[in-house]
Amino acid sequence: MPTPDPFFSLPANSEWNACIGRQGDEENYADGYIEAAIELVTALVEKRMYEKRDTLVLPILYNARHAIELTLKLVIGGFVRAGILDAGHPQNHDIASHLAFLEGHAIPDEFFRERLSEVGPYVGSLSQIDDDGQELRFHENRDGQCSMEGKALANIAVIGASLTEL
Repeated sequence: MPTPDPFFSLPANSEWNACIGRQGDEENYADGYIEAAIELVTALVEKRMYEKRDTLVLPILYNARHAIELTLKLVIGGFVRAGILDAGHPQNHDIASHLAFLEGHAIPDEFFRERLSEVGPYVGSLSQIDDDGQELRFHENRDGQCSMEGKALANIAVIGASLTEL
């Protein structure tokens, strides 16, 4: 008898089955990463899990950064499919360049442009410490230096408030 797949076996009770792959949606990725970040912050603060601050802060920040990246890419792709943009942005993980790409195209929708400008400070903050999605994932960066060398502390409550606003 084969060993069941540790992550993708499906029990008879389907209550907790989640749609992924061909049944998933592009928005599930972006929504999931920001929701995960918010859930982790909420759990840390509400359960007063001080002992987990140092280990969960990086996944929280990475999830927030990745959610922003996926959302910007989702928006760009939607504008291309709708014919509002002729072409998309080069595929990379530089969230600041994705934001600049959208800002540079002056999308003719005032509500969209206002929301885009509101995202700017969050993109600026996270791209300053992690311009390509590596610093929040690894202890050492590609140059062999300590990741986020210029930062020593981050406040979970501040991060939580920013995630809620974002």
